[in-house]
Amino acid sequence: MPPQRIAVAGPLQGVCNGPDQCREPVRYQIKYGADAIKFMPSGGVLSLSDPVDNPQLTQEEMNAIVSEAHAWNRKVAAHCHGDRAAKMAIAAGVDSIEHGSFLKDDTLAEMKTKHVYLVATNFAAAWTDQYAGTFPPVIAAKTRAAAAAHDEMFRHAVKMGVPLAMGTDAGVEPHGLNAREFALMTKNGLPPAQALMAGTAYGADLLGIADQTGTLQSGKSADIVAVPGNPLSDITATERPVFVMKEGTIYRNDTGADAR
Repeated sequence: MPPQRIAVAGPLQGVCNGPDQCREPVRYQIKYGADAIKFMPSGGVLSLSDPVDNPQLTQEEMNAIVSEAHAWNRKVAAHCHGDRAAKMAIAAGVDSIEHGSFLKDDTLAEMKTKHVYLVATNFAAAWTDQYAGTFPPVIAAKTRAAAAAHDEMFRHAVKMGVPLAMGTDAGVEPHGLNAREFALMTKNGLPPAQALMAGTAYGADLLGIADQTGTLQSGKSADIVAVPGNPLSDITATERPVFVMKEGTIYRNDTGADAR
């Protein structure tokens, strides 16, 4: 039998080698409508072959990705569990660090200085840790290590005043449970009011759309979620929405009131 050819992933599949080649997938994604660019300076928790704390790109490659995206006025998010990769991504000028499980205090301090947001995805860490025993051993070990470091990292970030925006990594855990992130943020030291801001105004600021949404103001989109009770005294109220309006269109109304 003739030897089988193995398809090698390239820039259009999100794999690049060298700064110039790393610009290609950024341009490709923007050409086809990407509003933001996310890349992976460090490995993933749920992948078999890569450690979570090892940089997967050189500084020059990260610089190329971020500078190309910023040239097109796109925000850049960096998937980083590892501290060393995060330092490199911050030096490249990213707008946010996603996850950040093993970030050290000096890295958090640099994020505060440069106004780089931390999107900690507390729920993803808690969910994967809960099911670590169902994973292959190499993934289970990474999952437990990341979860063990994550909560302490987040508490340090809160105390240090690092900019925080809410994200959940939904898909790792089931869609529809996203609001549990609020409770986990407050469990790890963030006051409820700040958690709500992380999910609204601060998220809009991170994405560069604070002039359109994130707060209830004249001239902005009519984006409203209503919950029973007071989330400042019971943050889990965010998990029980009774009214949802997006850009003035009502998608859910369990209040029984006429919301026209």
